[in-house]
Amino acid sequence: MKKVELFVFIVILSVILNAVYTYLHKNKIKKTKADIKTVNRNYIKYNDKNLTQDLVVNYIVNVINNGSNRLGFQKEGMDGGYVPKDKANDVACYVYELSGKKCNKNYAKDASLYFSSNCAGCHGRDGKGLNGTYPDLTKYPLQGLMPNK
Repeated sequence: MKKVELFVFIVILSVILNAVYTYLHKNKIKKTKADIKTVNRNYIKYNDKNLTQDLVVNYIVNVINNGSNRLGFQKEGMDGGYVPKDKANDVACYVYELSGKKCNKNYAKDASLYFSSNCAGCHGRDGKGLNGTYPDLTKYPLQGLMPNK
């Protein structure tokens, strides 16, 4: 009788674990879709007139802090948090300047150090993306910023 009870216990436990996993997975997908809608509303749509430095820098800060994996790219995204939040604005200005444009905000000189130690491993020291393996941070529009047509 103990073998039957153990078998029933294992079956019930596996059904419960499967239900919990399914519930959590569905809620994660819903949250991700909601995040994509928020990012789309705030960052993705632009026309040439409103692609300002502030929009680009804020977009970069958002990706640094929150990652790009929630933006719905076809390839695997990046997790956020590689740079401390209080340094994200500085690094975003540094990245903006990699494209040859001048950031009108003052930023700390250690921004290049944070970029080199946290971002350059994938994006290259020049931000061009290591032969197309990772996104080129120097050309616009950046991945995730899409023009209105």
